[in-house]
Amino acid sequence: MAGTRFFGAASRESFLHTVDVSPLGAAGITVVMAMVLAFMLLTAVMVQRLERAAEMERVNEALIDAIPQQIWSGPPDGTLDYCNQRWRSGTGLGLQDLRGDGWQAMLHPEDRDRVLKAWRESVATGTPYEQEERHRGVDGTYRWYLARGIPQRDVEGRIVRWYGTNTDIEARKHAEEELRRLSGQLMRVQEEERRSIARDLHDSTGQHLVLLSAALERLQSSVPPSSAQSRRLFSEAEELAAQALREVRTLSYLLYPPMLDESGLEDAICHYVEGYSKRSGVQVDVQASPDLGRLGRDKEMALFRVVQESLTNVQRHSGSRRAYIRLNRIQNRVILEIRDEGRRTGRNAESRHNVSPGVGIPSMRERVKQIGGQLDVESNSAGTTVRATIVINEETHSGTAHPGR
Repeated sequence: MAGTRFFGAASRESFLHTVDVSPLGAAGITVVMAMVLAFMLLTAVMVQRLERAAEMERVNEALIDAIPQQIWSGPPDGTLDYCNQRWRSGTGLGLQDLRGDGWQAMLHPEDRDRVLKAWRESVATGTPYEQEERHRGVDGTYRWYLARGIPQRDVEGRIVRWYGTNTDIEARKHAEEELRRLSGQLMRVQEEERRSIARDLHDSTGQHLVLLSAALERLQSSVPPSSAQSRRLFSEAEELAAQALREVRTLSYLLYPPMLDESGLEDAICHYVEGYSKRSGVQVDVQASPDLGRLGRDKEMALFRVVQESLTNVQRHSGSRRAYIRLNRIQNRVILEIRDEGRRTGRNAESRHNVSPGVGIPSMRERVKQIGGQLDVESNSAGTTVRATIVINEETHSGTAHPGR
């Protein structure tokens, strides 16, 4: 039995505590010392691991900040609780400002509804998120970003976290805009060239063929009735001249319909459809709003080309013997629809909203985009519908508006 005196930390008064070590012996003391050493070693290992984890966390954070991307993550409810330094410095906001739904404040007002609708749908359905959206920077200007988000799931398939990136695509957007501008300029040059060629064919080549037919007719009348072979040759020549004249006039109209400038889109479509049905055998029903008015040269030409290309696809690829054209004005929008009754089965069947671009579809889409519109193509077992939607203003929508406005 041994006595050891201890001092209280608060009162500094000593007290005697008796520790009985006599039963331990040398072996017991060795065991206690081994346990103490093991505890100390375990503590040192744990401290080392914690230090390593902290160091790895600092390294990972440095790596994440070095990536030329804005990195973010959040819980399953779609809020945000982490973003890397690149995003914070780009927006001039702190993590506390961006947490929760705070990140929504940096969205461009024109993109906000679309972006939030898509994000909420991804959160609700668990599908990956991808949108092109504009974010406000630290200087108050907006830049385009491609935002992507994917869910992390546990072994049971439940979403435990969302991870995402924002990629700066401002340069790409500028390049696309420049390409669109050059494309529009090229299309306008092409249309002017077509117009010039069409005018030459109509005014020059066509008139020459008319004069040729008249000359052949006069020559035929001078041939004696007894010369049957000569008269037959003149008749064949007259027929060839008449056929050439018809083809030149058709080509001239296809290149640039003069009625488009003279009477407007509806009359130009009706006149074109009349010749198209004779050439193809496809019956086309045309209906237009009575208050359609004039839309301006660029818009009318773009929509006329959509009709041309769509009907060409009907003839070449659809197999339909009927087509329907609807040209409607709804408030400040004009909607052009071309629908066929083509049947598709097996591997050629296309589901709605999942149509591979056919002949001329990219060209039509670019033309409509140039006038600020949108082109949609829908296909199912009942046929294909091409729909072009454009926005008009009151100055353009006027029955007396100049076709070049």
